[in-house]
Amino acid sequence: MRNVMWATFSTIVLLLASTGIASAQGALHARALPFSGTWGVRILLPTAYDKNDSVNAENFDVDAFMEQVDQLTSINHVMINIGRGHQASWYSSPYPKMEAIMGSDLFPKRDFFGEMVDALKARNLKVLVYFSVTGMDRGYLTKEQMAKWRAYLASAGLTHNEGVAQMMEYYSLKYGDKIDGWWVDRVTPKTTDAEKSRFANALRAGNPNAMVTMHTKVGYPIRQGTPECDYTAGHPVPMITQPPWTLANVAMVENIEAGPWMNQSGEPDDREGTALGAIFMPFQEQWRNGKAGFPTDQAIQWTTRTMDAGGMYTWAVAREGNGFALPQFKQLVEINAAIERRNAH
Repeated sequence: MRNVMWATFSTIVLLLASTGIASAQGALHARALPFSGTWGVRILLPTAYDKNDSVNAENFDVDAFMEQVDQLTSINHVMINIGRGHQASWYSSPYPKMEAIMGSDLFPKRDFFGEMVDALKARNLKVLVYFSVTGMDRGYLTKEQMAKWRAYLASAGLTHNEGVAQMMEYYSLKYGDKIDGWWVDRVTPKTTDAEKSRFANALRAGNPNAMVTMHTKVGYPIRQGTPECDYTAGHPVPMITQPPWTLANVAMVENIEAGPWMNQSGEPDDREGTALGAIFMPFQEQWRNGKAGFPTDQAIQWTTRTMDAGGMYTWAVAREGNGFALPQFKQLVEINAAIERRNAH
């Protein structure tokens, strides 16, 4: 079903181009357009941080996870991480230069991330990557490690954010057009416009067509985070105050239903340079773990309403061992079945 849907989309794009309509459709929002009307999933992969866990970056069973992915026949994309969530100081992919500077305990020997990317691309799935601009952050690393990071920045004449951008560019070039987009966390009001542009350019170094979003706010209205953003970050209201299934978050769905393309004010705006309305939602109480309390019917409704409006929905699902936690995975299978029935009509 996935291959048929993608082939159909490609045929439509070719027909638009041949008729000259591409100037109004295909070229407009070109990076994000292939994600319009789609859904996908996110898993937080283990990194070098988890080396003492029974399942870690060196022994994670990619094939076992793909057995779950193969059951989600209607998804368009899977989001995975290079860094350890917002604590981005440990990685799921080698970086020899930084390993020589920072030490081997922050990077795995195995190119775990690369294996995951190849397995997903073999299934014609788009790959989105979560990356946090905290990078080598003093909130998580030891004083000794931070001293190494600061010494490196000083020797290279870089600020912290310039050093992070350098890391972004390395990974972007390493994986090239295998990466279809990026979800960038921890972009704050203190992040300058020049730094945001630097981040976007670094992330697109390996694939100029990769779409980018930068997380700058939570809840409704969802909006284009920066002029560089091709889609909205779509972060729900903080889970510290309400669970993700709070009905306050339905306003995000309604935001997209008012118009799937929006500007920096969160208003419907389909001009070139605006962002695709996208929602990025935990399927449990927290991003990594917690009670799997999202009502299945509500999850199906929010997903299909967003897709029908031309937006994009991504479910962040807790990991358990080599794959999605089973309670949430069973719900994902139900969402998939509902969408397959929807697509059949």
